[in-house]
Amino acid sequence: MPDLPSADSNATILLVDDSEDVLDGLGAILMQTYPRIMRALSGEAALETMASIAVDLVITDLSMPGMDGIELLRRIKESWPETMVIVITGFGSIETAVEAMRQGAYHYVAKPFRAEEILIIVEYALQRLSLEREVQSLRRRLVDEDRFAGIIAKSPKMLALFEFIRKVAPTDAPVLIRGESGTGKELVARAVHSESSRSKERFLGINAAALPEQLLEAELFGYRKGAFTGAQHDKEGLLSSACGGSVFLDEIGRMPMSCQAKLLRAIEEREVMPVGGLDAQEIDVRFISATNADVLKDIRTDLYYRLSVMEVTIPPLRSRMEDVPMLATHFAEEYRLRFNKGPMRLGASAVAALMEYDWPGNVRELENTIQRAVVMSPHEEITADDIGVRQRPQGHDFGGGAPVTYAEGKDRALGSFQRQYVSAMLERTGGNISRAARLSGITRAAFYSIMKKAGFQRPSRYRRMS
Repeated sequence: MPDLPSADSNATILLVDDSEDVLDGLGAILMQTYPRIMRALSGEAALETMASIAVDLVITDLSMPGMDGIELLRRIKESWPETMVIVITGFGSIETAVEAMRQGAYHYVAKPFRAEEILIIVEYALQRLSLEREVQSLRRRLVDEDRFAGIIAKSPKMLALFEFIRKVAPTDAPVLIRGESGTGKELVARAVHSESSRSKERFLGINAAALPEQLLEAELFGYRKGAFTGAQHDKEGLLSSACGGSVFLDEIGRMPMSCQAKLLRAIEEREVMPVGGLDAQEIDVRFISATNADVLKDIRTDLYYRLSVMEVTIPPLRSRMEDVPMLATHFAEEYRLRFNKGPMRLGASAVAALMEYDWPGNVRELENTIQRAVVMSPHEEITADDIGVRQRPQGHDFGGGAPVTYAEGKDRALGSFQRQYVSAMLERTGGNISRAARLSGITRAAFYSIMKKAGFQRPSRYRRMS
């Protein structure tokens, strides 16, 4: 069985029954292990108690006068959904107990019950509560520690990028963002804006390759009535409309040279001249640009130096594979909710498949892959078959692609072996880390360390009593 958090002996347990004898009996069984025991003789009294004191576990009889156990369970789950509930049912009321399970009860106990049975079920219920709280804590840490202005990452390369953003955002210096397609250049641009003093003003994204030359110039700088056929009135340009905020120029390398000249003047003079206009208009914007091209080949040299006062390159996903599991988990949860799917999790085989792929399309390709897996998977656990990406060849052909050092090549090969080995051992042992470590001939701590380096999360499986 996988290792679970230990049951909290300081947990507050509320016993609910209309019989004093039953309450005395339950209290006697539990008191030695769990000293914080409270009692209520009715469902109404139980709710009053819970309204004033935090309760971790409720053990309630199903058959009580007034508010019965099912109604109490429903009210508890509405107001305190994290509280664990165990129901006690008399002989012949198993159908009612099953209904209670459907309503959210953790488990049921049939009368007459044995002391050992009660203690075991309570222990498992509190272990599960501890596990769920640990998961919530990890999710909060993901938000607080592994997310920066909407960007999810924990790799050293991305943490260095976050630090770069923190330093340059408060200034008004132009920023040039370089990176492969799909790495999240606009996300970084938005992070620079959101961390700046302009965050409450407009963030305007413009794709320099999306419009033809004449239309792009008119949209950027505005135009005056009669400036060209169809110009029936004055129109404010996008740069003027974003005054006080930030302008993000995506694919700047594909901007026509004539527009580049006017953009250079706008940056230098902090003013724009509308098409067909005679008077310049002042602008107050922060320029952030991005490209995946050779900027020195496709951008005027003088414009490049104006745009790249601060320059940063986003690392491709294949060079920060430790970010893949948390990104995949985030996308799985996002699309599960969007498509109204039930609970879903990434299985060990799915994680292994994700970690064995080079992701030429970077984060955008990973997101699309997870979205497809969420839609197509008929199970709660997403498997490698649902992922559907091909693994890298086991030979590791380092000569055919970008050159790497010996140390980098060795790290890649070792990382690939570790991911495959950990995946195989976890599958073989059903996620039991201790057993997997014993079979591997290493300590549990060493195995868990390798798991973390390989990008695996600690298994969150547990055994429910039946």
